[in-house]
Amino acid sequence: MSDLDVTGLLEEYTAGNLDPVDAVDDALARLAVAHQALNCTIRSLDDRARAAAEESARRWASGSPRPLEGVPFGVKDVIDVAGVPTTAGSWCHGDEPATASATVVRRLEDAGAIAVSKDATTEFAVGGPHPPRFGAVRNPWDRERWAGGSSTGSAAAVAARAVPCALGTDVGGSVRLPSAWCGLTGLKPTAGAIPRTGVFPLSWTTETVGPIARSARDAERLFAVLRGPDGADPRSGPLPTWEVPDGGDLTGLRIAVPGGAFTELCDAAVRAGVAHLVDVLVAAGAEVVPGEVPSAAEALPIGYQVVFTEAATLHRVDADRWDRYDPVVVRRISQGIVTPAIDYLRALQFRVELQRELDAVFADVDLLVVPTCPSTAPRLPEGTVLVDGEEFPLYAAQSRSTMLGNLTGAPGLAVPTGLAPDGCPVSAQLVAAPHREATALWAGRVFQERTSHHLMAPPSVP
Repeated sequence: MSDLDVTGLLEEYTAGNLDPVDAVDDALARLAVAHQALNCTIRSLDDRARAAAEESARRWASGSPRPLEGVPFGVKDVIDVAGVPTTAGSWCHGDEPATASATVVRRLEDAGAIAVSKDATTEFAVGGPHPPRFGAVRNPWDRERWAGGSSTGSAAAVAARAVPCALGTDVGGSVRLPSAWCGLTGLKPTAGAIPRTGVFPLSWTTETVGPIARSARDAERLFAVLRGPDGADPRSGPLPTWEVPDGGDLTGLRIAVPGGAFTELCDAAVRAGVAHLVDVLVAAGAEVVPGEVPSAAEALPIGYQVVFTEAATLHRVDADRWDRYDPVVVRRISQGIVTPAIDYLRALQFRVELQRELDAVFADVDLLVVPTCPSTAPRLPEGTVLVDGEEFPLYAAQSRSTMLGNLTGAPGLAVPTGLAPDGCPVSAQLVAAPHREATALWAGRVFQERTSHHLMAPPSVP
């Protein structure tokens, strides 16, 4: 069962070849093994999951399955599940069970999916690879490397084939980066497309919830269920209709491959993966056209400034407990506390300018194709990355291409493009105009129909 993605699992249920009870039992067993090897799970939801599996089995037997009936999924532990504590990866949180499930969990469960785990996260989704309470999550492709953050356990569990999909959050790349480093497909949607009600907050202007999956077709299924306002999240409003085109003919699709900040600090294997993705899309009918984002280099430092300042407003009330925080969290929120208001306001103005710059590009372009991150997975314990053999600090490199989407609200889809010479995955990102997720998902699906990178499993899957 471990080789089945969301779509494959539903096809097996439909054919009567598989039962949700068996699938959930298998997922729980594989999660336990994966956690022993990778440290990816904070809490296994055994009783809750098995009860839901029984209900799913009855629905399939009666011919009344819902769209995701019987699909197991993981939940990053900054997202509430009713009756289960939400630790946010911290010693200072999660003493009491959540009184209600987050909108995103409720929507998946209402569609028949089954939450089976609360997954490891960096502390408060802003800490380093070594959260003091739970420790680092190891990468299934190389256990001496980090799975990436902050949706670290979610990506590791999906990559280890314990679950077919999981929910993550993304403030500067936290869905897309671990997806890239674990060989997965991860969608950061348009800002406000998915409600954040019931999600422990970090940065109210940059944060989104998104699915981590094995394929673009699965990300499409999940996004269709997750999107739309819930009447509670003020950033989540009415959305335009959407539909991912059928077929594999991309004639008329215009793609740009910007350079500059996207490729200045980027390993050759990652750049080769981007070129490979472009070649496949062109072979399917797409056209490469010019398109650059001149201010992209400023997105990373200004994005960090916005995130840390907004995080500081949430955490300064707990300053008397910072001695129990991850030191990385303390350094980051301390930067936010000393950021002058004039600098934060200037950062917000830069966001408007960057949005206008991107709007001008998307007037002539349907998709940007850029690296998801500039290297393969970071090495533990230091968390450094290698770019063309040269070592760099993790935070100087990891969000160079992803922060653009968080500052502008644009959606981005990370897709695996192969393996580097070190045997670890590389990834490219399809960036679309706001509310054009369908375009990125279409191109991602066509790419994956013509290649098999997304089907590769880590050699050391537990």
